Formats: sequence, C-alpha cells, structure tokens
Amino acid sequence: MAGATSVEAHYRDHLGPVYDWMLGDFDVAAARSESQLRAAGLGAGGGALAIDLGCGSGLQSIPLLHLGWRVLAIDSCALLLDRLRERARGLPLQAIEGDLRDFPRHQDRPAAAIVCMGDTFSHLPSRADVRVLLAACARSLSPGGGLVLGFRDLSGPPPRFVPVRSDDRRILTAVLEEDGEHLVVHDLLHERGEAGWTMSVSSYRKIRLPPAAVRADAVEAGLEVTSMSTDRGLVTLVARRT
Repeated sequence: MAGATSVEAHYRDHLGPVYDWMLGDFDVAAARSESQLRAAGLGAGGGALAIDLGCGSGLQSIPLLHLGWRVLAIDSCALLLDRLRERARGLPLQAIEGDLRDFPRHQDRPAAAIVCMGDTFSHLPSRADVRVLLAACARSLSPGGGLVLGFRDLSGPPPRFVPVRSDDRRILTAVLEEDGEHLVVHDLLHERGEAGWTMSVSSYRKIRLPPAAVRADAVEAGLEVTSMSTDRGLVTLVARRT
C-alpha cells in the first residue's frame, strides 16, 4: 500500500481530477447542500459575507451564492477552484488557493457565516490545529454569526473498506488504516481505458474527531453550539458567536 502523502498533493494529483465524478449529479448534490444550509439557519444572505473553508468545486459555495451571500471560498486544489469559478461566473465570489487556516488574512469584514463541510475539518494535522481554527472562526464571525461544521465520526473502530462510487468506467474504494489519533486513508482508483483497467493509489492522514470533543472545543473558543446531529456517520455541528 502506498505511503501517506500530504492532503494537498492527494487532492491535486489523485482525487481532484475525479472529484466532481465522486459527487454525482452536481445540481442534485448542491440542492441537498442548500437544504442542509437552510436547516442550519443559513437562508437568504442579503449580501452578507459567508466563508467556505475547503470549498472544493462549490458544493456549499454555489448554494450560498444563489441564496444571496457574498462568498469567500478557500481551498488548496487549483483544479477544483477553477471549476467553482466557472460555476459562479457573474456571482460575488472570491476564490483563494491556499491553506484554510489562513482565511482571516483574506476577509475584509466580519463574516456572518462560516462553513466547513464534507469532512474537511478532519484534514487538519492535529487536534491542536482544530482548536486553533475554531478560535479563529469565533474571532472572525460577527456577533450572532453562524458556524456550520461537517465531519465524520471516526472515533470508534473504522470500517476497513468503504465503497465510494463506481460505474462502468471508474471504481473508487477507500481503505482505512488506524494510526493512533489519525486514520490513514488509502484511495484506490480503478479506471477503464482503451487498454483495459488500471489502478492508481494515493494515501493521506485524517485526524479522528470525537464529536463530544469538537463540541467542547467550540464552546471553549467562545461559540454557542445550537445543534449537533449525526446522519450515517457524518456529524453536523451548528454554532453561533454569542
């Protein structure tokens, strides 16, 4: 099995080119995201600033823009940012290639909302980085501003194999390996070309985030947690700056 690489290299060289395929029909997936954002209290934006940390190709940014928010979107994968810019043409989007932990450098006013969805939070190197980022989110929100986090509950024994998506051209399977407070994720991608099937493998590390600990860290950062729910292993935490 391949050794772990950086999250940035993993997405740039391995997952980025097939990321939209992983999502399936983007419009359908974005509609689900919009429903989730509305349920978290992020309805009509009225031109207020929302920050999308680890935005990918726009699964949260596009619904936020359509709801009337001005969006600052940050991701480390240039390919995914290019797709987001195409989708957001003519809308008030600022897309930044960089480390999501550096987001305060790019905002010109307090944010009314910050979102970090799709298990991006677990890509941080350590629990200490989680606490630092939560504190930065609390400082960067306007009073009453909302934070919505999505992350997988990987605190217990993980499944060994996770089928991600497959069709007649591609098969993506994740193999999970325990490594203390981390998991090593090996993404196995099979693709069929003219010469038959080929396989490529890339691996990266994820921090394991116990939901109760993340909730405690958010409160310690000065946020009021208003809800926390779990659906098929994916935790959604909603908080606001008091």
